[in-house]
Amino acid sequence: MSKHPLEPAAPHFPSLGLDVSQRRIGFALSFDGKLVFPRGFLERESLAEDVKNIRIKMQDTKAVQLVLGLPLRTDGKPSPQAQRVRALGHALRENGMELFYQDERFTTQSARADLDKGATLGEIDAQSAVHILELFLGRWEHLRALETLETFKT
Repeated sequence: MSKHPLEPAAPHFPSLGLDVSQRRIGFALSFDGKLVFPRGFLERESLAEDVKNIRIKMQDTKAVQLVLGLPLRTDGKPSPQAQRVRALGHALRENGMELFYQDERFTTQSARADLDKGATLGEIDAQSAVHILELFLGRWEHLRALETLETFKT
């Protein structure tokens, strides 16, 4: 089975998931690909400051890979925010950071359902990042299972 060129051969750990909004970036971390935990958020400043702060977050958590939530519309087409996320992704890659994108549709709604009504927007962004990273890891597990099935067919 051929892989999509943006699919990792296998996720690398620790992995840091990002929910990128216009004002904040929420973070989530997985050390093993099974459990994912919220790891706070930061207020966005400029693209250069965002890259610097994400690098610091990677160093603090020892993360070796990023998974950015890509905001697609319900019809699957990129939203205006998707272009801003891709611009950040491009800047991160130019600074040597390994990253992948994950469709983040409905992760904010799921995060809100997980949290108390009094949760801050930053807490919601961090919980959204949890869902983004969980979706990415689940997608990889699904691809691995399909490869295993293909092996048994041959």
